[in-house]
Amino acid sequence: MTNSSAAMTALVEYQVRTEEITPADWLRVWQERALDALEAEPETLGYAAAVSLEDESSLLFYEHYVNGTASLKLHMDRPSHTTLTETMGARRMTRRRVMSTGFFDLPGFGWRERGDNPLIQSDAVIVLSGLRFDDEAVREEYLRKATDFADYCFSEEPDTLIYTCGIAARDADRGPDIKQGDALFFMVCTDMTAVEKHQQDPKHLALSQHFTHIENEAGRKLTTTFQKMYRTTGHGFLTKVV
Repeated sequence: MTNSSAAMTALVEYQVRTEEITPADWLRVWQERALDALEAEPETLGYAAAVSLEDESSLLFYEHYVNGTASLKLHMDRPSHTTLTETMGARRMTRRRVMSTGFFDLPGFGWRERGDNPLIQSDAVIVLSGLRFDDEAVREEYLRKATDFADYCFSEEPDTLIYTCGIAARDADRGPDIKQGDALFFMVCTDMTAVEKHQQDPKHLALSQHFTHIENEAGRKLTTTFQKMYRTTGHGFLTKVV
């Protein structure tokens, strides 16, 4: 999908300059920006922070915009965003940007809320993963079957809080191996037990086995390009309904 006005997810990961500031203090500064997004940005439906399970100095920021790049511009034009940027620079808070990517939502796939408004969650697990297809027909078949599986998960996995997918509109400029056209999956579960339940569900395993068979029999390949996991900090919000 390349419609710039469609709902869009942006994902940015920063490494904190820990000799200047702790990750906890970094998040306290950022929380002021998050409160403004919650209260004054009706087109910003998600704006939450999480810490990498691989490196506690790396923080992921999940952003969801209802009208794509137009909503993102409104977000970036807020005075609070200017203040945050200036504060981060003056205090040398960030060492580097680890990842910058995003996707336009796949219509009809999964969900982003289960009723809590806003959804503010600490210690939930975020799983971000990518799939690449060398055959567009295989991609369409996979996403069709994955959409059915997501419907099943909504009813059978109450501890899966968010489960969504989109198509990368461009190559990532840094971080994981993400190319235009890759399918990116974003899931939030209450804890690691819920993540494992999702991954080991018989229907999920059957989906993987079906496409392994396609690879073996027809040589039409799909590749898991990466998987990254994070723990939410309770700063910002994962979902709000306006």
